Amino acid sequence: MSNPQSPGAPQRSHTHAGAKAGTNCPICGRPSEPATRPFCSKRCADVDLSRWLGGVYRIESPEPPAAPGGSDPDEEA
Repeated sequence: MSNPQSPGAPQRSHTHAGAKAGTNCPICGRPSEPATRPFCSKRCADVDLSRWLGGVYRIESPEPPAAPGGSDPDEEA
């Protein structure tokens, strides 16, 4: 089976918070620890949180970005 990621892309595991013991950390690839699952350490959990808060991870939406100035172009007074 081929890897769909590009050669330079970071390797990510497709696990979730209910992952079984013995899985790898999605940040660094080391074995995960039960106390910080699915991560191997608090540091990797913090790196992941920082990526979410910094906008590195995004969830696609069909909505266009908000217009500058905070007004909604679809709303009329």
